[in-house]
Amino acid sequence: LKGKQAVHVHLNTFVTRVEKDQVFLKEEGKEYSIKHGTLVWCAGIKPHQFIQDFEFPMNERGTQILVDRKLNVKGFDDIYALGDCSTIEDYWLPQTAQVANQQGQYLAKRLNGKTDANFGFASKGMLAYIGGYSALMSKLPTPFVDRMTGFVAFLGWRFTYWFLQLSMRNRFMLSTDWLRTLIFGRDLTRFGNPSRPT
Repeated sequence: LKGKQAVHVHLNTFVTRVEKDQVFLKEEGKEYSIKHGTLVWCAGIKPHQFIQDFEFPMNERGTQILVDRKLNVKGFDDIYALGDCSTIEDYWLPQTAQVANQQGQYLAKRLNGKTDANFGFASKGMLAYIGGYSALMSKLPTPFVDRMTGFVAFLGWRFTYWFLQLSMRNRFMLSTDWLRTLIFGRDLTRFGNPSRPT
């Protein structure tokens, strides 16, 4: 990433403030700034405010409902929470669609009396599109390949995304959209008033 696309990753770094043409960072007590043109900020996931309104037991930060390994809200037998709005006590999991999907499948089995075991997450790997025709695939559940990058990973990412569509109609629409973009380029048409910096 650093060599081909000039992407610099700053881990364990906090944004302290943002100004028109620079962002100020703090890393291990040291503060510095980086000049920018367009700033894209991905600051994490926070569940909706109404989650706190239920007054269920929450995690230490007060942002997620605390559940046990059977996805029961702590202290309640018939109330469940899953996905981004909850966290399992002493079993932290990332807030990803993969986790929420497995929790949903587990809870469906549990409510239909098909299991009484604790929920256990089984990672199917991680995928990330990084622009152009490049992607990253890591922690793959295969015996021979643990990590892939570049065009081959891009094809794997595209296939996985296509395969996980819920209907053949969606797969067809996605395929035609990808083909149109490949032939004509990305559609940047915008309707409405142009945006202006504040």
